[in-house]
Amino acid sequence: MRLAVIDLGTNTFNLLIVDFDQHGKFSTVFNTKMAVKIGEGAMIKNLLQPEPMARGMAALSEYMRIIDQHKCDKTVAFATSAIRSTSNGGEFADNVQKELGLSINVIDGDEEAQLIYEGVDLAVKFEKEPMVIMDIGGGSTEFVIADETGVLWKKSYLLGISRILQMLEPSDPVTPSDIENLNNLLQEQLTELLANCEKFSVKTLIGSSGSFDSFFEMIMAEKGIDRLANSVVSEEFNLDELQTLHQRLITYDYQTRKSIPGLVEMRVDTIHLASYFVQWVLEQCGLERLLLSSYALKEGVLHRALENRI
Repeated sequence: MRLAVIDLGTNTFNLLIVDFDQHGKFSTVFNTKMAVKIGEGAMIKNLLQPEPMARGMAALSEYMRIIDQHKCDKTVAFATSAIRSTSNGGEFADNVQKELGLSINVIDGDEEAQLIYEGVDLAVKFEKEPMVIMDIGGGSTEFVIADETGVLWKKSYLLGISRILQMLEPSDPVTPSDIENLNNLLQEQLTELLANCEKFSVKTLIGSSGSFDSFFEMIMAEKGIDRLANSVVSEEFNLDELQTLHQRLITYDYQTRKSIPGLVEMRVDTIHLASYFVQWVLEQCGLERLLLSSYALKEGVLHRALENRI
């Protein structure tokens, strides 16, 4: 069977096409992403804007052409924070159905966290010691604590990095006052995360795709290595290297960040805030390791397909 999975995120629309063999294993046929930024201007107004919606429709039209070209047997599409949390997100999904014949599953934050876990579970071996997954989206950020038995705790927070940018409207480069505002926001919102990391004695963070891919690629580029995150399934970060990168990102302005080798343009406006978010979680939760999982939500859909649950 050839399956196409479309992940409609707040910033990026992702397309993954895989083949399943008779043993239930999958191989990637096609994998791409587009920086649609459908949540642009929508997080505070709670309303998807016309131009981002037009970009979204154009991206999905192109994806449907690619899916048809690859003769996929089945297509599944999932939409997350920007579409589920805006007053006209359902209208956008209906228009996609009418114009492109694509049915979009608009999932809630709890289901998103579960799918992220199921994707990461294909990349990282969970053992007796619990680990916490962090998936930084544009509209929301999901945290999942899991071990070899499965999910122990999970929660989706309205702390996507684009939402934070629109909420706080920081200077560029950020000022000490901006950092204080961000710190206060995280401290206020993430008390339950901190309590559960302590409860389950978590020492390892798993960064799921997205911004973590960019951290990996920037660190590799700094070493003169041309290595994309999608070339690995899982990799461990050197925390000293990550901290050095953070110190640069948090002081740079937009144009300076844009010139960093290994940083894709679609993350230039938010990568410094994402970096602070990650460093905050590492420090506040007392974490000692950070792993990259290049698998996330769309691979979670594959996880379910492998088990014949979709």
